[in-house]
Amino acid sequence: MSRKRLIKTDRFLILIAGILFAGISLAVVAIDAVPAWKNYQSEFRYLATEIVGEEDAARIPSGIQQIWVEDLDRVDRCITCHQGIFWPGFERAEQPYSTHPDMGLFDTHPASEYGCTICHGGQGYAVDLEAAHGFSKHWEEPLLSGIVASDYNLNDKNAMIEINCNACHRYERQTAGMPYINLAKDLIQEKACWGCHVINGYGGAIGPDLSDIGDRHAEGYDWSNFAGFASIFNWHMQHFDEPAAIVPETVMPKMGLQTRDRHAMSMLMLSWREENLPVKYIPGFVRKEMLYAHEDERREELLSGDGAFFIEKGCFGCHSVQAYGIKSPTEKGPDLTFAVDDVHVRFRQSLQEFIFDPSQSGTMSIIFSSKVILSDEEKWQLIDILTKANHKYKSDQPESGK
Repeated sequence: MSRKRLIKTDRFLILIAGILFAGISLAVVAIDAVPAWKNYQSEFRYLATEIVGEEDAARIPSGIQQIWVEDLDRVDRCITCHQGIFWPGFERAEQPYSTHPDMGLFDTHPASEYGCTICHGGQGYAVDLEAAHGFSKHWEEPLLSGIVASDYNLNDKNAMIEINCNACHRYERQTAGMPYINLAKDLIQEKACWGCHVINGYGGAIGPDLSDIGDRHAEGYDWSNFAGFASIFNWHMQHFDEPAAIVPETVMPKMGLQTRDRHAMSMLMLSWREENLPVKYIPGFVRKEMLYAHEDERREELLSGDGAFFIEKGCFGCHSVQAYGIKSPTEKGPDLTFAVDDVHVRFRQSLQEFIFDPSQSGTMSIIFSSKVILSDEEKWQLIDILTKANHKYKSDQPESGK
C-alpha cells in the first residue's frame, strides 16, 4: 500500500472518530440538559401504571407543578417531583414517589391553604434537588428531614419538623403530634424560665428576651467557647448543658437537663420566631400562651403575695424564699429567708451594707450591676422585705421546750 493511500485511510479514520466523539458529546450534553424532575415524572408514571393502572396513570400532570398559597405569599413546587404525595397506594414507594405519611393531616391542613415548605422547610421555588431541599448557599430554611435529624442524633426522623409546626401552635400548651415541643413547653413552666426571660411578651429581665430568639442569626451568638460542629441548634444544646461553659459571664444556672430535654428545648428556641401569619392560622385566635389552670393560679398567687418582689425581679430563678412560699426551680443560690444572718456570717456585713455594696460577692456584683438594677428606693424595699421574711420564719417556728 502506497504512502499516499495510507495517509488517506488515516484521515478517514480520524474523521470517523471525530464524528463519533462529537455525537457522543452531543448526546451527553442532551442527557445532562434534561432536568432531573422530568426523569422523576417519567419514572412515577411508569410506577403508577403498575400500581393504579394505565387509565389513572394517564391523569398524572406533566411539567412544573406548584401550589400557590396567597395568604402566606408562598409558591411551593415540591409536587413537581413528589407527585405521589396525594395518591393512596404509594406508601411503600421510595422518595420522591411515596404517599404522604399522614394523609389525615390534610383534613385540617389542606395543601391548598398551607403548601409544603411552611411545615417541611426547603426552598419552594426551586425544582432541582439541592436547592429545593434548602441546602444552597445563603438559604436559611433547610428541609427538616431525617437527614437533619440524624445530624443532631435525634432518633425520630420527623422530629425537626416540630420547629416549623410551632410557628402556628406556639401559644398552645400542648399540641397533638409534637412530643418534643410539648416536653419543652412543660420544662419552661417547670423551670420557671419566665422568671428571668420574657417569653411571649411576659417575664423577667435578667436574661435576654426569648420571644423571637429563633430569628437571631449566627452572628448574634458568642462562639468563642463553643466546640464541635458549629450550628445554632448545637449552640443551644451545649448552652443548655453547661450555660457557664458557653457564656462564662452568665448567671443562668445548670438545669440538669437530659439529652432529650436539651433536644426539645433547642427545638423550641428555634421555633420562636416572629411570624406574620394570618390570624386564621393561629389555633384559638389568641396570641397568648395557654397555661394549665393550676399554673396560672400559682403564677398569680406569687405575683400578688408578700414575695411578689422576688418574682417580678426574677430572683426566684436562683433563690427560694421559704417564708413566702417561693421555691426556686434551680436553687442555685441560698434561700433568701435567711439572708439577714447569711450575709453577716459569710461577708461580715449587715444586710444594708451588702445590698448597697455587694462587691465581696462576685456573682451578686454582676447581678446588681447588669441584671437586676435597683434604685435606692428599691434597695430599701428589698432590705425591708428580707428582714420581714427572716422575722416571719422565726416567729413561725415553735418555741423550744414546748
